Amino acid sequence: STILQGELFAIWRGLILAWDMGFTDVYCETDCHEAFILLKNDTSAANNDVTELIRRIHALMKRSWRVELALIQRTANHVADALAKYAVMQNVDQVEWLIPNDDLKELLKHDFLD
Repeated sequence: STILQGELFAIWRGLILAWDMGFTDVYCETDCHEAFILLKNDTSAANNDVTELIRRIHALMKRSWRVELALIQRTANHVADALAKYAVMQNVDQVEWLIPNDDLKELLKHDFLD
């Protein structure tokens, strides 16, 4: 898969998890400019590899809840990048930590200050 496919898949899965957990107000951040543009504006430029994911995300966003999508700087996204790398290296699709480990705590501080 491509980086764009991975980003859109992560947004889709995150929205599904938020919906299933009963959230009604979601703020979704991405550092992928192309994904942000495709989701906010023009989906006609999307290739066939991502069209279905975009359709699914739009369907989720139209449910009876508030979803705001925001484009952020890549430098403010250390935690998400670290978690994505961890998932790839450990070959897992979902991990739940009750308390972040020390490495994640440092990255959270870094992202908060950026």
